Amino acid sequence: MASVLTKIQKKVLQGDFDFSFHCLLELAEDNFEPSDAVSAILNAKDFDKLINDESHVRYVLYGYANDGRAMKIVVFVSQGRVFIKTIYEHFN
Repeated sequence: MASVLTKIQKKVLQGDFDFSFHCLLELAEDNFEPSDAVSAILNAKDFDKLINDESHVRYVLYGYANDGRAMKIVVFVSQGRVFIKTIYEHFN
């Protein structure tokens, strides 16, 4: 059985994803491009499940932007699509 991370990555590879407006603002604020978030999702090796305090379960994925900066990407899956809720530059 495929892991949650693998399922999310497959959806993103298939183009079944959308960015929230908030995420697009955060990307610009941290000098990232949308492609950085996509790359970070695809190269992520680890994730955490967030407490389900909304109508959906959210996950934090840990990956790297195209320039090598570490990123945290908050996503949820709804109606067969991955929604990229927000991103953060992740300082170790």
